[in-house]
Amino acid sequence: MLKIIASRDLAPIPALAAVAFVFLATFAWAERTAIIDPDGLSVPYWPWKLWQAGALLLGIAGVWWVWLSTRPVPWVRSLALAVLAAAVLANAYSDVFGDYGGDLWRTINPLFIGCSSVAAVALWRLGSPPGRVASLVSAALGATLFANAYFVDYGDAWQFLNPLMILAILAWAAIDGQVSPATSVSRAED
Repeated sequence: MLKIIASRDLAPIPALAAVAFVFLATFAWAERTAIIDPDGLSVPYWPWKLWQAGALLLGIAGVWWVWLSTRPVPWVRSLALAVLAAAVLANAYSDVFGDYGGDLWRTINPLFIGCSSVAAVALWRLGSPPGRVASLVSAALGATLFANAYFVDYGDAWQFLNPLMILAILAWAAIDGQVSPATSVSRAED
């Protein structure tokens, strides 16, 4: 059974397809939020929170699947992270996505939380003091976003979370090749 979720060394085209699959599956789930929350009550409404658990599962599990499946092509992960950072930038500071801006946030949030969990584990496994600090910062940022997006919904927090998300995503993209699954495992074995 565990063989199903074991890492696969995907080639570039299948890796890009996996990234697209994770994004589109999460977006499709998030876009259908209107089914459970037609009045747009959002965070205080418990059925909305339960519906978002599906997007969280798709986003987090999908990010881990992509991370474990793209060892030979870390540039695919870096490209996906750069596109995610651009989506945050465009959605936060323009109206380019129009009526789908809310759906995009409900897609970005689970993907970002998944990325922060991957970054926290990968950076921690490096074993260096800067890696451990970066790991804790990544985990804290993911936890803060999770709490604000799904429970607190403090509007002013997004004023600092959006730029922090962009910077964190770009930092993860920049160092992704140095903390690939193969690298962190081999360093752990030394």
